[in-house]
Amino acid sequence: MAAVLCMAVLGTAYVLLKKKAKAKALVCKAAATCVPFLLLTADFLSSESGSPGAVLYGWTAGALLFYIAADVLLECRFVIGAAAFSCGHICMAAGFLTGGELTNSAGTVPGQTALAAGCLALTVMFVAAACLALRKYLPHLKTKRLLLPAVSYVVILSMMASLAVSAGIRSGGERGAVTAAGGICFVISDILLGINRLGRKRSSARGAAVLILYYISVYLLALRVWAY
Repeated sequence: MAAVLCMAVLGTAYVLLKKKAKAKALVCKAAATCVPFLLLTADFLSSESGSPGAVLYGWTAGALLFYIAADVLLECRFVIGAAAFSCGHICMAAGFLTGGELTNSAGTVPGQTALAAGCLALTVMFVAAACLALRKYLPHLKTKRLLLPAVSYVVILSMMASLAVSAGIRSGGERGAVTAAGGICFVISDILLGINRLGRKRSSARGAAVLILYYISVYLLALRVWAY
């Protein structure tokens, strides 16, 4: 609860400061994402050396570091920030694939064909939802020669989210719900961000929703590692 409160305070400070003191606002924004990273790191350092979860810890921590960097880069060089987020999503996806969340007690992946088909279907669904929500902005992206980077980002994000949902379904219970929700929240947050960024008028309410869903996502995706 203290961590959630800390993230909320830092996120609020970012919103209040971003038009008055941009540098301080960006520090607050990145610091909020640092909270789950620090909790994850502290938990790993307190665990036994050689923990079988080290791979999952490593990939998740790497993803969070990219997200922290992207928090700042996104508002300085949007495309570079999006690239940093993409790297974070790839690290998070690698964690799902290699960290044991999709395997059984024997360390194998049961029903590999069904799992691959399910992930592919979820990825297509997320990509389609994003394209549908952003369809009226696609010509603008094409004019700016940003359509391919945008679609590539959406595919990478959707791949990560589909693995999160698949891992959540396989894990089941509270951890499964946390994992799946983390991936879905990231997709919704980025779709809203795209609408707010590309639209003629930016909505403060939508911007707040983007930030809240983003912080919920990174917190849940880290929580699944240290709390279960």
